[in-house]
Amino acid sequence: MTPTQSDQKDVLYKPIIIIGAPRSGTTLMGDILSKHPDVLYLGEPRLTWRYGNDRKSDQFKPDDARPEVIRYIRDTFGRAVKDAGRSRLLEKTPSNSLRVGFIDRVMPDCKIIHMIRDGVPGTLAIHDLWTRHASGLRGLAEGRITQRLKEVQLRRLPYYGMEVLRRTMPKPLRGLVGTNIWGPRLPGMRGMLKELPLLEVCAMQWRACVEQACLYGRTMPEDRYCEFHLETFSMDGVRKLLEFCELSACDELTAYAESKFNRNIPNRRLDEADPADLEAVRRWIEPTMKWLESDNRDQAKTAGG
Repeated sequence: MTPTQSDQKDVLYKPIIIIGAPRSGTTLMGDILSKHPDVLYLGEPRLTWRYGNDRKSDQFKPDDARPEVIRYIRDTFGRAVKDAGRSRLLEKTPSNSLRVGFIDRVMPDCKIIHMIRDGVPGTLAIHDLWTRHASGLRGLAEGRITQRLKEVQLRRLPYYGMEVLRRTMPKPLRGLVGTNIWGPRLPGMRGMLKELPLLEVCAMQWRACVEQACLYGRTMPEDRYCEFHLETFSMDGVRKLLEFCELSACDELTAYAESKFNRNIPNRRLDEADPADLEAVRRWIEPTMKWLESDNRDQAKTAGG
């Protein structure tokens, strides 16, 4: 191992990985923890995680973490943490919900925070963002285009060129290249989009992310995996979050978190949704919702609320 690789291994001490279905509070959690002076926050470095597995959906297996893949991901993140002069990596990518075993193989001492949101409003929020931001460049967060260009190498362009084309193609011509996929890529998703309404595909995204993350995460030690529920997350949850991450108390972080909590905001999407749409969503997610409610491990492993 070269000195550079050794240094990068050291700075990846107990990296903090935030997962969860899209629109489940992962951004809120990342923004809160990003206020801590010890961490470097990387928001959705999607292509870094996909290195060496570009042909696949986002549902990687532990065996997909081959030595060259592990080395690339760790070197990339380690270099970023070292260059920033921080001591801990904080990373948020919802697609990682589908591959927790893979993440565990790449970073065997990582701490995984799983954000869970009620499935009905969560699915409606996924659908809303997909319809507004899956096409065009307007939906990309500030700096995201530059980030993607830094992540992708020339030899990987064939895998993502069509994705760019689908996003940027003028609306009258989109039928020629197909629908751009937004969010975690499930196996067979293009076939789903041909046979199912988009809202139901979004429900399957929520369900797959929650189930896959829980099924593997709940086999991990309790000091490495925890669940927080968005609807019940509170300032007490922030304290538990810092304890879980092994981060010291931080006044700036606490003040920022306090500014974000307002439980009186009505759920506009839920209130305005078509009853038929709500019923369709519930048909897909009800088994998962019941499983979450009845599983005793949910209470044992839930740190917030």
